[in-house]
Amino acid sequence: MNSLRPWNLFGKTMYAAHAQGAGSNLVLQLSKARAKQQAQETDLSSPFLRNFFYLLAPSSVFWAWLLFTRWRYGDADRLRALEDKPGGVILLDLLAWRITAHLGPYQVPNFCHAKMHEESLKMLQESVMLDQERMRALSRLGQLSQRHLAAQSLAPLGAEAGPGAPLEAIRPLLFDAFYQASESARAPGSSTESHKAQATKIILDVVSACAPEERQVPPWVLSGLVRARGAPWQSGAQGEEVRATVLVQLLRTPANAQTAASLPEVCEYLARPGLKRKEDTAWPLKAYLMSGETHDILRRGARLVAKQRPGAVEPQLKRDRDTPNLQIKRDVRNAWSTILLTAGWAAMQHFSGVYTIQATLQMAAGVAGALGGTVVLETLWRLEELAIESEWYWKDPFGTVPASAVMVLANCGALAWAVRHSCIVPFLICRLFKDDYFDAHRTFE
Repeated sequence: MNSLRPWNLFGKTMYAAHAQGAGSNLVLQLSKARAKQQAQETDLSSPFLRNFFYLLAPSSVFWAWLLFTRWRYGDADRLRALEDKPGGVILLDLLAWRITAHLGPYQVPNFCHAKMHEESLKMLQESVMLDQERMRALSRLGQLSQRHLAAQSLAPLGAEAGPGAPLEAIRPLLFDAFYQASESARAPGSSTESHKAQATKIILDVVSACAPEERQVPPWVLSGLVRARGAPWQSGAQGEEVRATVLVQLLRTPANAQTAASLPEVCEYLARPGLKRKEDTAWPLKAYLMSGETHDILRRGARLVAKQRPGAVEPQLKRDRDTPNLQIKRDVRNAWSTILLTAGWAAMQHFSGVYTIQATLQMAAGVAGALGGTVVLETLWRLEELAIESEWYWKDPFGTVPASAVMVLANCGALAWAVRHSCIVPFLICRLFKDDYFDAHRTFE
């Protein structure tokens, strides 16, 4: 009977049977293969370094390309002309993409320097336009308004950026959202529900980006805000809370508060006791995070108006909230959805197909590792967002280049480390799809 001899080859134990006349050849071939493997082993053969350099090569090429585009399209005329070229719209969308800011030198300052929003504002002032034209204009404005410093640089056609200029620049959006009769039948070329939702996001971004003393608006904006119907104000339980939050943000401007005191519909709205409404869903946590409360927000707005003109509106009695404020609920919902996505993906990856205690513990360990990896990746992403939104990163072109290179190295290192955990796919899904759906970057306070 032939004997079996163990051989450790390429990290696996293999058994070679000794046969008459062929054993020496087999042993010789295995010895050569093992010696060749040992000779090729270097410090770069570790999984972390190997994955790091696999990621670093394409990341470096993309970073160099973004550095070239930042220099090339620093010319405003060249950047504006790009939109009319074949494939130019796609390239502009890529350069203004939120994720692109984490992969190389910042491109959005070039868009603001070239006043790329002016063409969109011209298009939105047209009385009749195609749906795709309106969505294209709103998309370009949304790409700029989602960055606070870019939103602050918006200005009306032919004007320079300054106090109050951003809200004056989006006057066509304010007119469409708050001035026109919202209950009338949709006329040809008017905004659809999706257009109104996109326009509302831009309005929220611009209002949040402006300082409280720079949010002065015409009286019809305040009146139209409390009378607006349809999406997004009446969509879901949080629609009214969003409306009340935007109104309070505007009333923090003393001039707006004085104007509101002379508007009966605004005073009547602020004098209401408010509401508490939960989302109609079978999931208790989702119903809690999607609920809406307005009584404390309306009381805050009434106090702002009464501060400018005493007796104009009587604030309601103070009551405790059953849920956190809108910003906390959005942040918790975003974190909870990320946890569910990561845990579900990791459980599917580590499920062995058997139901034993050992298999369950192994799956739990895999889920815990994936959640830990997600925490590291999400923390790094948030820190990079803080750096990108900072004023020095916006104004200092020479500081952007080395800082973006550090971001690329940090991203490659974090992703190379996180490969061992089942968190890469959920992280990419969150960045590509979930953040836009949940408005993860938007602030309400």
